[in-house]
Amino acid sequence: MGYNRAWTRHWCKNMARSRHYQRDITQGSLASNIWGLTWPMTINQALFLLPGLYDAIWLGRLGPDAQAAAALTMSVRITMVSVLMALSLASGAVVARYAGAKDWDRANLAVLQAVILMVTAAGSLGLVGRAFARPLLTLAGADAVTLPLALRYARIIFAGLIAMEMVPSVGFMINAAGAPGVMLGMTLLSTGTLLVAEPLLVSWMGLEGAALALIGSNGLGMLWGLGMLVTGRAPVRLDLRKVRLDLPMMARILRIALPAVVQRGTPNLTMSLLTRLISSYGAPTLAAWMIVQRIFSFALIPSLGVSGATPAMVGQNLGAGQPERATRSVSLIARAALLVGGCILGLLALFAPQIIALFSRDAETMAIGAHAVRLLSIGQFCFVLSCVLDSAQAGAGDTLSPTVVNLIALWLTQVPLAYLFSRPAGLGVDGIWLALVLGWGVQAALMLLRFRQGRWKLKRI
Repeated sequence: MGYNRAWTRHWCKNMARSRHYQRDITQGSLASNIWGLTWPMTINQALFLLPGLYDAIWLGRLGPDAQAAAALTMSVRITMVSVLMALSLASGAVVARYAGAKDWDRANLAVLQAVILMVTAAGSLGLVGRAFARPLLTLAGADAVTLPLALRYARIIFAGLIAMEMVPSVGFMINAAGAPGVMLGMTLLSTGTLLVAEPLLVSWMGLEGAALALIGSNGLGMLWGLGMLVTGRAPVRLDLRKVRLDLPMMARILRIALPAVVQRGTPNLTMSLLTRLISSYGAPTLAAWMIVQRIFSFALIPSLGVSGATPAMVGQNLGAGQPERATRSVSLIARAALLVGGCILGLLALFAPQIIALFSRDAETMAIGAHAVRLLSIGQFCFVLSCVLDSAQAGAGDTLSPTVVNLIALWLTQVPLAYLFSRPAGLGVDGIWLALVLGWGVQAALMLLRFRQGRWKLKRI
């Protein structure tokens, strides 16, 4: 399908240079294979999320209004890039299935078509975000104080959306091929650049400098990752001499991606609506929410790193005709992720005030943030389990089941309860924290029930 035997021979020669990026996870010890995928993913996840944490520290020096403005922008951005999340998930499932079957011609073709789709989607969303920044931010909850700041920040972020999103999108796809080291290199470069650039640019340009530092650092990581694909130093390759549209392969990716847009978009849109509700309680509360989100994301990296091995283990073992091995992989991954996550969340709850103090000098923001960390830690434990089971379904190419679960858990539980608890029940922002915990609990229970039914093992791609 566009890749001939001559290219297959060329690919085999390049594999002599790229063996250290690949491992065969369809045989051998499960624990060893999971660990081999987990440690670079964990480091990569830390490096990927470190910029957000680092950014929060520098935004904190500009005050709670700057933190609130960035939170509103990222709320809009995350909702919009659900399309890219779905494309990366779908392309990862397709590439993993072909890699597991050792069908490298089709794996490479899937990579090419996926990159075309990702660039097109990211560029289009960036144009839309920049053109409609004002109404989108207003819809997200920006008020007269935060809107001017948010506009300055958002217009830069959306102008560089391709750079911002291609690192995670391409990286996830390559991870599914069993080569997490490639994404690790992408993220090392972008994170290292940000650590140097953000202090300089924030000191020089303020809020705009923070946005430019994020875009520039991710742009370098994107170029490095694409270079690895083009030069054949990854298990899959992007051959620029054969760039063309292959509609059947695109259709295969989009068939998985379309329900995944709802699957990924549902929690993202939920968070956007909750951010709007939270913003009504003032800039310190919104700033605390941004800080708490980034703290949890970073603190749970070990658990999410273990979870990140799930799509490759499921996809490749199903591709190799070993569904029971895929099932055992998920069980082992879930136990490890929950054990690590439980220990970390306990420490977070214990030292919440000291941790929040690293990100803000505002007393009100610090008090709200510490309280939120302690309340939300329970729900985050359930969230870890949901991530593992969601990734298992995604690795099998089943994006419809998680979509239905998300709709029930988030739209029928989390969102309505957040409004009811915070407003009619009079609990204020604590009602929102309680609704989040209940929503994550329902999500984990439903995902576990669906996984145990075992229908994902029969999914065809």
